[in-house]
Amino acid sequence: MTPSTRVFAVLGFVVALTELFGARSSVEWARFRGPNGSGIADDNKPPITFGPSEKRLWKTAVPRGHSSPIVWNDHIFITAIDDGALVTLGLRRKDGTVLWRRVAPTNTIEPVHPFNYPAAATPATDGERVYAYFGSYGLLAYDFSGNEVWRHALPLLPMLYGTATSPIVFDGKVILQRDGNSTESELLALNAKTGDVAWRTPRPLLRDSWSTPVIWSQNGRGEIVTVGTNRVVAYTGDGVERWWVSGLTQQPINLAVTGSDLLFASATYTGSPTDPLDIPKWEAMIDTYDADKDGRLALGELSKDAGILLRKEVPKETPGNFMPLTRVLRLADASKDDILTKAEWEEFLGWVRANEDKVLAIRPGGVGDSTKGHVAWTANRGLSEIPSPLFYRGRLYFVRSGGMVTSYAPETGKVILDRQRLGALGQYVASPVAADGRIYVANELGTVVVFRAADTLDVLARNDLQESITATPAIADNKLYVRTAGHLWAFGE
Repeated sequence: MTPSTRVFAVLGFVVALTELFGARSSVEWARFRGPNGSGIADDNKPPITFGPSEKRLWKTAVPRGHSSPIVWNDHIFITAIDDGALVTLGLRRKDGTVLWRRVAPTNTIEPVHPFNYPAAATPATDGERVYAYFGSYGLLAYDFSGNEVWRHALPLLPMLYGTATSPIVFDGKVILQRDGNSTESELLALNAKTGDVAWRTPRPLLRDSWSTPVIWSQNGRGEIVTVGTNRVVAYTGDGVERWWVSGLTQQPINLAVTGSDLLFASATYTGSPTDPLDIPKWEAMIDTYDADKDGRLALGELSKDAGILLRKEVPKETPGNFMPLTRVLRLADASKDDILTKAEWEEFLGWVRANEDKVLAIRPGGVGDSTKGHVAWTANRGLSEIPSPLFYRGRLYFVRSGGMVTSYAPETGKVILDRQRLGALGQYVASPVAADGRIYVANELGTVVVFRAADTLDVLARNDLQESITATPAIADNKLYVRTAGHLWAFGE
């Protein structure tokens, strides 16, 4: 046997062993935002520049929905709404072929905000089954061939904007944070094999939330961390409350992230001193609208087209971006007589200040109420409304609408990047993801911006896919998978 023949023989033997014993590492992005919701796949090298005619591996038409793609080896899974039906789709990863489509057994579809979809929850997988959640039905489990394994119907909790939380898989259980505008809020765990209830923990004080749990591993044990209205709560793997920290605002959307031995939880609501809402002063409203000059404002005196822009960087006509002053008056009218006084307005402004945007940096080891002893620092500059934060390479990043990025030093809360412009305007809904020292963020207008993870802003590319993007991209096998309004794309070499 010649040396070259010997080399090829050895290589062939190694390949055979790899195929026989499954030594090949699996390709995984198994839940919303990948590994533990971190958004990080650092050993991958997805492309920097890409588009409809550049580094496109395939493009598949899919029904609409906000759910993000998940990946396991040769499969991709998403949910969608298709001709009035809520569906789970299984696709072949190598070419985007739709392998199966399964319809959820819903009788009615929940009402949602105009910007939302009834298929907003991202599915999760453990490599054996895929778990899909619809607020209109509950949880469904399928095998990778699309066969239904179990179903577990759940009552719809009242939600102001529709369901959006996603399931996760932990310790052989499907975990679901079911927070709604109801005392029936709960943290639910189902047996992943059977769909039976493993445990359920009531959360009667935790109202609307669109966040998804993450696991914070400490001293060999994993805590289930939830971001809820006004507080962060951690549970044991059996659903027992271990600690909680107060200080967040109402109606959180972001999930928590971990890094530098800290946990970072954030929520936005009424702006902040650095990013304030343009709430009119009392004197200005009286001068403009007080027709009978009695020093008070009656509901009928307000102009119907007067209001507050909630996101200054987004067009007024964006659904949910404009709050009429008539609605603001009703919120501030403590006496509920449709007449607003100066005292009521000042009290309302106090409530606004109490519910300003905030990020909490939380130390580990808490037990019970850990607000005083375990909050390392708080901040409110440049926080994102819908996209979750990203902890990557020693920095905590936020991306907000208008295409602005802010980063913090995790140990101190010092601002490193202060609302730096990415050069791509519009609303940002998808959460940032990262790989190979680069951060990928997508706006609702269809542009994916790639910038370097560094203490100075270095934008590497702005890639226009020419379709709206509201789902968070997935990174796996050196490829980037992006869901747009009507398609699922794969980009890579």
